[in-house]
Amino acid sequence: LIEYEQVFRILGDVSHFLSKCILIFAIHRNSSSEGVSLITQGLYSVVFVMRYLDLFVKDMNKNLWNYVLKIFYISTSLYILFLMLRVYARTREREKAWKLGGVSFVGSAVLAPFMMMIFKSKIQWSFMEVCWVFSIILESTCVLPQLLLLRQTTVPTVIDSFYLLMLGSYRGFYILNWIYREFDADPRKPDAVSIIFGVIQTAFYVDFFWVYYSRQRVKLRHGGIVDADDMRRGWLLRTVFGNKTMVGNIDEDESAPALGDEESGSRRQPPGPGSKWGSRGISVSADEGVLADESERIDPFGARRRGLWMRGMRR
Repeated sequence: LIEYEQVFRILGDVSHFLSKCILIFAIHRNSSSEGVSLITQGLYSVVFVMRYLDLFVKDMNKNLWNYVLKIFYISTSLYILFLMLRVYARTREREKAWKLGGVSFVGSAVLAPFMMMIFKSKIQWSFMEVCWVFSIILESTCVLPQLLLLRQTTVPTVIDSFYLLMLGSYRGFYILNWIYREFDADPRKPDAVSIIFGVIQTAFYVDFFWVYYSRQRVKLRHGGIVDADDMRRGWLLRTVFGNKTMVGNIDEDESAPALGDEESGSRRQPPGPGSKWGSRGISVSADEGVLADESERIDPFGARRRGLWMRGMRR
């Protein structure tokens, strides 16, 4: 039976589980991985491998739930990387995104020992514990290349609000679990490192959700999700990405999908049946119909007038 105090943690685990399933399903359904950050997915793979080094050390029978989830997170993260590198098209990321990913990785590695010295006793010091702290720190920022890519891309992506909601809410549920445990009589108190960087991670998502929600009623050029001007409305994202406004089109070489070719032995798969994605694996629009409905409501006779005008021109 599930203990009452574990409800928030279970909800967090389920949200995280669903985020992986949603992303994999979206990639297969649209036969494309455009708009998904290879850097972020690579960092997630590092996070889970480093965090679950104890996978074959601890007895799986003591906590089968955690054991299954650990295997699931590692395997799905590596599978997503395989899809992006060998099967479907992906979006090439700009130099700034690679630098951001590098800073996140190196910064987490440098910060991990200091967090150990501050929050861990000498008895807790071990290689696995340092790797665990490193993974917690890295996870709090490894989503930044993905958010940066959503700002820079000029084509619709497989990333949707359901994926972002599930991925962002799982740490939120963990925070609620930590708050409950803090005021509970249970002597097992939440870990300080998890709290600090869990709050940072959730704050990035909350800031992005505000930008995303306030923008979705207006269809962006070329079907994008958010743009640079939108990102400036978020406090944290504006601080990280800066106030620079993107002028003109993104460089063709960097905004084009990194397709598999004959040399790499991979080929793009055709879009699945019923998909709203074109032959290049690009979605028609993430908000298909929003603009059409609004324009029809504002000017219901506009389409008819345009049709009559076109027939007159043909005559």
